[in-house]
Amino acid sequence: MRIRSRWLVGLAGVALVGAGLAWWLWPRAVASRTGIDLGPLPRGVRARDLNVLFVTLDTTRADRLGAYGNPDAGTPNVDRLAEEGVLFETAVAAVPLTLPAHSTIFTGVLPPVHGVRDNGGYVLDTRHTTLAETLKAAGWRTGAFVGAYVLDGKWGLDQGFERYFDDFAISKYKTLSLGSVARRASEVVDAALPWLEEHREERFFAWLHFYDPHSPYEPPEPFKSRFARRPYQGEIAYTDFQVGRVIEWLQSRHLTDRTVIVVMGDHGESLTEHGEGTHGLFVYDATVRAPLVIRAPVARARGRRVRAVVRSEDVLPTLLDLLGMEAPAGVQGRSLAPLMTGDAPDLDLEAYSESWYARNHFGWSELRALRVGRFKYIDAPRPELYDLDRDPDETTNVYAERRALADRMAAQLARLGAERETGPGAQPGAVDPETRERLAALGYIGTFVHAAPKPGERLPDPKDKIDVFNLMVAAQEGGANETGDRKIARLQQVIDQDPDIIDAWVMLGNEYVRQGDVPAAIRHYQRALVLKPDYDLATINLANAYRRIGDSQAAVLGYEQYLKKDPRNAYVRYQLGEVYFDLNQLDRAEPAFRAALELDERVASARNALGVVFFKRGDLAAAEREIRAALGQQTDVRLAHFNLALIAEERGDRQTAIREYRMEIDLHPTSYKAAFNLGRIYEQLGRAAEQEQAFQQALVMNPVFAEGYLYLAKLYLDQGARLDDAIELAKRGLALAPRSEYAPLGHYVLADIYSRLGRADEAEEEAARGRALETRRRRSG
Repeated sequence: MRIRSRWLVGLAGVALVGAGLAWWLWPRAVASRTGIDLGPLPRGVRARDLNVLFVTLDTTRADRLGAYGNPDAGTPNVDRLAEEGVLFETAVAAVPLTLPAHSTIFTGVLPPVHGVRDNGGYVLDTRHTTLAETLKAAGWRTGAFVGAYVLDGKWGLDQGFERYFDDFAISKYKTLSLGSVARRASEVVDAALPWLEEHREERFFAWLHFYDPHSPYEPPEPFKSRFARRPYQGEIAYTDFQVGRVIEWLQSRHLTDRTVIVVMGDHGESLTEHGEGTHGLFVYDATVRAPLVIRAPVARARGRRVRAVVRSEDVLPTLLDLLGMEAPAGVQGRSLAPLMTGDAPDLDLEAYSESWYARNHFGWSELRALRVGRFKYIDAPRPELYDLDRDPDETTNVYAERRALADRMAAQLARLGAERETGPGAQPGAVDPETRERLAALGYIGTFVHAAPKPGERLPDPKDKIDVFNLMVAAQEGGANETGDRKIARLQQVIDQDPDIIDAWVMLGNEYVRQGDVPAAIRHYQRALVLKPDYDLATINLANAYRRIGDSQAAVLGYEQYLKKDPRNAYVRYQLGEVYFDLNQLDRAEPAFRAALELDERVASARNALGVVFFKRGDLAAAEREIRAALGQQTDVRLAHFNLALIAEERGDRQTAIREYRMEIDLHPTSYKAAFNLGRIYEQLGRAAEQEQAFQQALVMNPVFAEGYLYLAKLYLDQGARLDDAIELAKRGLALAPRSEYAPLGHYVLADIYSRLGRADEAEEEAARGRALETRRRRSG
């Protein structure tokens, strides 16, 4: 009996365990953090067990997706997510620019608070708590995979991510356009899937950013052919296909029902509406209305369309609410859970948008907008008011007819601005000065030249300047596909229409430098400095132009005058040290480099230059230490690997020198001196074929490199072949630099060739010229 009793008790225990397991696995209703009944989750899943897949579609208009009514969108994957989840018909972006828009999405606060007002010069301050930081602290694995340099980790959005896939090497670009430093969506997915696979058994937060819909619109096949007349749509369809790859991965791992999926646009695209070709200038719905779809595995948030206005700052608190977590203090957005479940038809949200692009880059007025219900007010020098129910395309300004309403909304917008301007935020130039200077030198419109308007000054309305804006964008985005003459013509049109646009003068100067017309470049930089005397980048470019024509004293004078006004500019200090180095004034160069590092240790080029000072003094160990420290700070410091190669050559280590020169060329494809020195090493090693290839590469990199022509001519002479080519090369080198220290070599090469060809008189004439140049140099030296 005892045995039987124990057996019965055991069965009862098993029954209880089975009942408990069944209860645990049975779908249970869950509530959000704010108390909204979300309905049941899948069996055995708790809110805190959910993964988050967050997809942002750059520059994507809502009306270009099938789910938003486009019958031939080619977006089946996002459309299916919308059918299975919740589609928000009216989601308003805070800014029609990528970095500030994402900063709002991932902090839940608006630009006046987080301080990021533009691309390419602002940095998200670490005092703001991002979604990734919140989830990482709660135990989620966090990974980000971004498609464009404008979201590189250096701008601050990497906060909270264990893995942040950016890896953009701007050093490889000769010029930059707004869309050039980017990668295809396929590369983003290829990088993300292995990370997702690694963490499939853990809770993860993965952010994938797809840049493809951004201009220029060049979709790959088969989307290029399918959307031959609609390339922008082709880019969106291609991006949707890549979204499908990630969804397929979730499904194949049975993770769809334990993952919250968000797909949203950071902002839209004008596509010539209101005269704007792309985005960034205006705050009409073409650029500030973006798609938003949230698919959550809860029963009550399925198959809904929400007509009410929502904002990009609402996404962070919504996600945390769905996960049963509290939003960080200070978040300005609200949870959209009541809209997702149908508990509320509208939250009566006021949607704020802004653009400081016109103010930052052109000195025109900034724009702010406020949407309340059906009406939208735009604060501009000529104010605008639109009834979006009757006029969704914002073509009829009813400001005059509804002046009382407009005044109330203007006052409301002013109050919102005053309330939201809390704290200094980040300022232009917070990024390391070397990166900022490099971006500007390459032509990236990111110079932030605006100044506060004078008392009573009325800044121009961007609406009146749209033609000038489009010319500037066309000049910028032409990039390598447009001739220099065409770009100069565009920029000349800009300054003819608005001579106060400082960026245009600097960009013209940069283009003249590329064409070799340095005096013209100097004139344009000088005009920029007349408009803004404390403009550091114009000062740097002007001084560099003087250095190109050998007027180092003028460069020193320019830097020193600038430093009287702004003595704490680290990059200008470094550049001044470079000029002292050019003059072989090492005792003045070294303090300048050290001063730059004391002011801002991020100026890695100053540490690299300090290493060259030690190299010049024969202290190879100290030189290598400083140069490697510079590479530790910034892996693509220009000339760092070149200098390590020089050190290796000095030590007689040719193989290390070859490796370092190659690394310099890989990082900086215009490093013609590295290619030339590589050729000289191959010459020493008797590897003529590689020597020829290296010299030719140097000339491709720099077609006006006189020394390269002369040494390639000598190589052909030494080989006793291609003598006609050698003659042309020597003549080309001499024409470029007739009095350089290498010019005698050119004359001696010609003398030798003419002698072999039996042209004795010409041979003697060239030899005499070479001897005369050598004599002149000895006397002057």
